[in-house]
Amino acid sequence: MKTLAAIGLSGLLFAASFPPMDVPVLMPVALLLLVWVVVRLPPTLATVAGFWQGLVGYGIAASWFWEIFHVASLGLVGILAVFHGLFGWVVARWFGPGRPLEVRILGVACAWTTLEFLRGELFWLNFPWYLAGSVAPRSWLLPWIGVYGMGWVMAAGAGWLVTGRRGWPGLALMAAVFVPMGVGSSGDEGAPVQVALVQDETAPLSQYLAQSEKAPQETQLYVWPEYAYLSDLESNPADMKRLRAFLKERPEARLVLGAQTWGEGEDWRNTAVTLNAEGVVNRHFKNHTVHLFNDGVRGTEAKPTASPFGLFGTPVCFDCDFQDVVRSMVAAGAEFLVAPTMDAATWTRRQHEQHARLFQIRAAENGRWIGVAASSGVTQIIDAKGRVRERLPVMESGLLTGVLHRRVDLTFYTRWGWMLPWLVLVALIMLAVRSGLARRVDGGVK
Repeated sequence: MKTLAAIGLSGLLFAASFPPMDVPVLMPVALLLLVWVVVRLPPTLATVAGFWQGLVGYGIAASWFWEIFHVASLGLVGILAVFHGLFGWVVARWFGPGRPLEVRILGVACAWTTLEFLRGELFWLNFPWYLAGSVAPRSWLLPWIGVYGMGWVMAAGAGWLVTGRRGWPGLALMAAVFVPMGVGSSGDEGAPVQVALVQDETAPLSQYLAQSEKAPQETQLYVWPEYAYLSDLESNPADMKRLRAFLKERPEARLVLGAQTWGEGEDWRNTAVTLNAEGVVNRHFKNHTVHLFNDGVRGTEAKPTASPFGLFGTPVCFDCDFQDVVRSMVAAGAEFLVAPTMDAATWTRRQHEQHARLFQIRAAENGRWIGVAASSGVTQIIDAKGRVRERLPVMESGLLTGVLHRRVDLTFYTRWGWMLPWLVLVALIMLAVRSGLARRVDGGVK
């Protein structure tokens, strides 16, 4: 009964770490309970325990799946839970009692991070939501080791507390994740860019234009949501003419909007189109199209756009859920980013608030301001430390005006830290081999 209670409580705390409950300090406790259970069980039971913990956690946190996928959402939650089951098996199989202390602690941390990385980036249904490190979007660790590295630190703390002789190093590791970055810095360094972000869902072109015309005349960059234009803009000269006329009254301004780019046959691409008064100046094709939706053909490049007010990136919605697109744009010179985004109103406020967190993570990892123009929310301005400076209410049409600051410095994460999950994967294999060889030797001695 104690084991069942611990697993159930771990799942509940895992879910409560994320919006809408959003109590970040519960995540280390959830990991601690999970590790405490699986290190004491044989591999088969540890697998079952991990799976059930994941089923409870994702079943609550991702309950909005039901609004989109209905009965199929049960299978999707089950797939996510499988990775927690695999974590239980790996820990019980290779890093249980009898192994050297350092191998057990490192093994727990590397197993957790590797399975998060597999689920979030490498699995064919990759889904990088609900990562342990994402509960602390302002952590000083993000620009160094990123969200996966933060999960490693928390899991290492849990492993230490469960297997170590003294508790304070484990507590220190867990506490380190929640130290905010740059307490003494305003984060406003860099030249300002005036932006206007429109929040509206499937509105006619005239409504997006009307919202944009409310922005101050000095606005330099206008951003509309993903799918603001549900067709190929360049195939509709009348609409293109209207947009150019709007921009001719603002000759130094740019407009970024979500549209489609049609190819041959039925192929099309989900596109962030950047316009000036003369027409299209850049297109970014969405790299990470959404699974199980008709979201176009995937793009393969992530480059910034040139403008009179600097280089800026235009990742589209789901692109920002993953680490690679924003990082690649910043490494290529993007001084700030704007993200056309579509979160349908029917997907619930829970989904909107959880998704909003991922943009904050990307901003903090790469040290860049990000402006998000979302269809029904969350439209927000995020600074280079992952702090939300301004936002609009969810599920309401509106216009958010403000400033994004240009930055040219690169974080350690953007340069090298993003490779940490790959190093952890290699380390896990080496630790498992060492543990297996030691077990075989011990068996031979006996």
